[in-house]
Amino acid sequence: MQLYPNNGDIDPITNQIDAVQRALMTDRSTASRYGVAVDVLADGTLQAVRIDESVTPFGAALGNLITELVHEALDQARGNVRERLAELSADPRMAAAVETLELAAERPYPVPSEPTARHEPSDDELTEEELIEQNQRRNQSYW
Repeated sequence: MQLYPNNGDIDPITNQIDAVQRALMTDRSTASRYGVAVDVLADGTLQAVRIDESVTPFGAALGNLITELVHEALDQARGNVRERLAELSADPRMAAAVETLELAAERPYPVPSEPTARHEPSDDELTEEELIEQNQRRNQSYW
């Protein structure tokens, strides 16, 4: 069992990630113009539409109707996504891929092998052209 530190002990990046998560889950914004106002959540969900009675005598009812219709459409769209995800998850190839990943996660991490030393021929074994080329490569690495 791994214990995580209290929020005060967490590194700054974790605090920033937590702040982003809270913003995505709870932040709300309102925009309004010409007697119409909309409230949305950070995830794009429409919370409310408010239409001033000065715009139309049915402003409050119309705003509620629009909000209700948007919620119905959003529920339908999300339901479609859930169905597609269920179909994808039911595919035997996906189940096999998940099982492979789970098995791989249980294996110990491979220890990298030591790189083998390259055998470079001694200067005595090289031709004059090879020596010139080798010296040029060495000089390039210095600059």
